[in-house]
Amino acid sequence: MATLQATPLFIRSSALPATFKGSPDDLREEIVKRLQIVSPSGINFIYVGDSEPTSNVGPWLKDGTKWYVYSESIKRYVPSDVSDSVSDEIQIGDSTPASSTPPIWLRTVGGGPITWYFWNGTQWVPGMNIVQSGPTASRPTSPTSLQQYYDTDISCLIWWERGDWRTVAGTPGDVKIVVTELLSAALTLNPGWQVLGADQQSWRGRYIAQATIDAEQTLSVAANVGQRNSRETYGETDGVSIDAHTHGGTVAAQPASGVPYPPTIALWHLVKL
Repeated sequence: MATLQATPLFIRSSALPATFKGSPDDLREEIVKRLQIVSPSGINFIYVGDSEPTSNVGPWLKDGTKWYVYSESIKRYVPSDVSDSVSDEIQIGDSTPASSTPPIWLRTVGGGPITWYFWNGTQWVPGMNIVQSGPTASRPTSPTSLQQYYDTDISCLIWWERGDWRTVAGTPGDVKIVVTELLSAALTLNPGWQVLGADQQSWRGRYIAQATIDAEQTLSVAANVGQRNSRETYGETDGVSIDAHTHGGTVAAQPASGVPYPPTIALWHLVKL
């Protein structure tokens, strides 16, 4: 049973008429009719509910989170201002706070959040973001867009972007050389990349040269330099065909197979998707 609390109430009664006549029961009824229970300071009860009361029933707790009080001037409930009893836990704004209290600042630019800052006792310092890390098998199973993860198996920071895990470094169309014995290892170490030529078989086994023209512009080149269109493939022979070449002022015949390629190392070229 709940403990009852003492409440300062008074019982007030008006006088019976001098002409009253009746039985004891009639006397009791007349006394009850004339009784009032009053408080010297008034009693407020809390009303909890979703709908606004139509009369003053005391403080109203709306939806279990918002306080309203009854306004006698407009005869309805209005929000209660409790700002004096609430302390800010963080500071938010574009400019450096004038005070270090509270010591947490969410820095914004044009209203958009940038990063967290913390007061270290003498100055504001940006918070260091430490991302989740672990082996490949522990990558988040339901990642959100641009969620980052440091994969300790491949020693690489990756993020979930365009529906797949990709390296944070690099933009779509980037090409890089990867030194691994197996192509599968190169692809494992570089999520979000594919071998150059995966979508263009004719690109495989070719040297990469600088393109000089495309559908929008033409780059100036030195005299006698052939221009090549972006994504164009050329040079189908095993060697560079020339009619003759000179050694010490004499003309020697070209080898039947043409001039052989210079010493070469074959490495994997990957392109970011």
